[in-house]
Amino acid sequence: MYKVIAVIFLLFAFSCRNSNEAKVTVAVSANMQYAMQEIIEKFEAKYSIKVEASSSSSGILTTQIRQGAPFDIFMSANMLYPSTLYKEGLAASKPKTYAHGALILWTLKSSVDLDGGLNCLRQNEIEKIAIANSEIAPYGIAALEALNNDSLYDQLRTKFIVGESIGQVNQYIQLKAVDIGITSKSVLYSPHVTEKGKSIEIDQKLYAPIDQGIVILKHGKENNLIHAELFYDFMFSDEVRSILFNFGYNVN
Repeated sequence: MYKVIAVIFLLFAFSCRNSNEAKVTVAVSANMQYAMQEIIEKFEAKYSIKVEASSSSSGILTTQIRQGAPFDIFMSANMLYPSTLYKEGLAASKPKTYAHGALILWTLKSSVDLDGGLNCLRQNEIEKIAIANSEIAPYGIAALEALNNDSLYDQLRTKFIVGESIGQVNQYIQLKAVDIGITSKSVLYSPHVTEKGKSIEIDQKLYAPIDQGIVILKHGKENNLIHAELFYDFMFSDEVRSILFNFGYNVN
């Protein structure tokens, strides 16, 4: 009987210890999924604080935050979503840019010719083009803007395969479910992407700067301020700036 009670007590103590484990919860845009793995490893090793990251399109994450998802930090692929949350009282800090992203054309099909930048999408060889949903994904907004500014959208619209995030666009490309995709430059620098294929950077004059913003959320301020501030400050450290630079982001 005493052994049973002792076991129950130990299980209860272990459960309480785990539930009280120091951690910070982060909602992060899908383009950051590869760089984020390295950032989390560095942060956890330095502070012994666990990071729980959820990745999706910035628009979907914004909806989840509005619905009460318990995130401490929001890392968006633009400044609009965190600015909106701040105005709505759901973010405790004004949004601040932590990185600038860039668009590329990326294909794993050797027969696709990338000469000519976006105009290469006119090739008959290209039948399916992956693009992120411009209604919820900032990189999709930038891609749509670039296509329109190059007078290509109306010509190509029947070829688009729309992913809910840059992460899904990358999946389509890697599975060769599409001939080519418009995605984040950062994917090329991931050690987890074994087949690099061919790519070309899209002229940045064709779309507005992709300023990626971070905020401490209301939940973080009210429930986990010390850890939230620690992670927030870490995102602007030289250590993280070096990681972001190595993943193709502009950190100036």
